[in-house]
Amino acid sequence: MTEQTDYLDDRIADAILNGSPYERLRVRRNSLFDQSIPTKLAWQSVLLLALALIAPITLGYSDSVAALFPGGAPLTASPIILMPGALVLLLELGAAAGHVAVAATILSGEEDLSTRRMQQLLSVEEIASFYGLVGGALLLVITLAVFLLGYSGVETIHQYTTAAGRGPFDASGTGLSVFAVSAVSVTMSAILFVTSRLLARRL
Repeated sequence: MTEQTDYLDDRIADAILNGSPYERLRVRRNSLFDQSIPTKLAWQSVLLLALALIAPITLGYSDSVAALFPGGAPLTASPIILMPGALVLLLELGAAAGHVAVAATILSGEEDLSTRRMQQLLSVEEIASFYGLVGGALLLVITLAVFLLGYSGVETIHQYTTAAGRGPFDASGTGLSVFAVSAVSVTMSAILFVTSRLLARRL
C-alpha cells in the first residue's frame, strides 16, 4: 500500500512540477479518471480487442449450438446476444472521439485556454472516460458471458430461452453480424492503440 501511495504521490508531484497547465489541473481534480488521455485510449484499445473475441468464441461451439443461430452460421448471423456487443463498440468509439477531441483542443493551443475552458474540457474527458471505461467494460463482461453460455450446451440454452421468452441466439433483425462487429473491433483497437502512442509523445 505504501509503494502504491508513493507512486501516486510521485506522479502527482511530477505533473505539478513538470506537467502542462492542463495536467496540473487534472491531478488536482478529485476524480477516478485522472489518468492521461493516451493511457485511457490504450485501455479502450484493450476493451475493443477483448470484444473481438466473440468471433473465435463462436468458432468453438458444438454443431448443435451453432445450429441455434439463424442459418446455422454463427459468424454471419446477427443474434440477439450481439446487441450489447454492438453497444460496447458504439460506446468505445464515442468515448474515444471525446478523448481525441479534448487532446486535439489542447494541442492546438493550450496556452490560450482559460482555466474555465480547461475545466470544461476535463468534464468532457471525464464523461468520455466513464462511458468508455465503466459503461463499456460492464457491457463487455455481459456480452462475453452470454457468448460463453454457448459452451454450456443446448439444454442450458433451452432453459434460458424458456425463462427469457426468447433465445439468446435468435435473430436480432439488425443485420449486424458477429464477424462484422469482431472485425471492426480489431481494426479500431489497433487504431486507438497507435493513436494513444502518438498522443503520448505530444501531450
